[in-house]
Amino acid sequence: MQLLDGKIALITGAARGIGSAIAKTFIEFGAKAVIGDIDKSNIQEIETKINKAHPGSVVAAELDVGDMDSVSNFVDLAVNQFGKIDILVNNAGVHRSYAFLDFPMADFDLVYRVNVKGMLICSQLAARQMVRQGNGGCIISISSASGKKADQGGTAYNSSKSAMIGLNRIMALELGQYGIRANCVLPGATDTEMLRAVFEAEPSLKTILEERTPLGHIAVPRDQANTCVFLASDLAAHITGEQIVVSGGEYMN
Repeated sequence: MQLLDGKIALITGAARGIGSAIAKTFIEFGAKAVIGDIDKSNIQEIETKINKAHPGSVVAAELDVGDMDSVSNFVDLAVNQFGKIDILVNNAGVHRSYAFLDFPMADFDLVYRVNVKGMLICSQLAARQMVRQGNGGCIISISSASGKKADQGGTAYNSSKSAMIGLNRIMALELGQYGIRANCVLPGATDTEMLRAVFEAEPSLKTILEERTPLGHIAVPRDQANTCVFLASDLAAHITGEQIVVSGGEYMN
């Protein structure tokens, strides 16, 4: 029996990187999923690739996590297509970097709209559906190890990832009575398109990150996805309100 047999998942920000890895890995472990992203063409491409290997397992939709109507349609799609929702993965996120004194308010608002408000809207609407179903559920939010520290230029990104950790605790506290668990995954450096772009601008950074990681290499998206599989499964049935750092030991302190 697969760890996620019979489970229906909602996954946001699934068009690339960690999000697409979570979608693929969940399907491999027996789940079905509705995947969303603001990038319509890429999310449809992911849908096609997954369904080619696992027919009928995934439905894709264009999604703006900061818009209540868009998220409501996303939740309704899952219920209409598969009859229920067992798991939500809040993966959609954006990053903007400027010095604190110069940080533009428009960029600050964008980061919080996607990273924090998006987590709130998606979690509210998915949790309401889980409460109606009466069988509990699981919410996993992809924060970041950056939420535990300060980085140059991180006025919006780092603080928003810290806010996600705080919001997760409230969700765990208030939703536990309904059997809904809420946990955060905090990725360290992970080999995604976003990080590769940073490496192109700062070629020495990859070596620096590897040298300060006890396991000697940065993560791949599958490392983060495997952690999500565990948290979404019954193996984690008594884990809620927690944060799991997946960084190869870089953030152990």
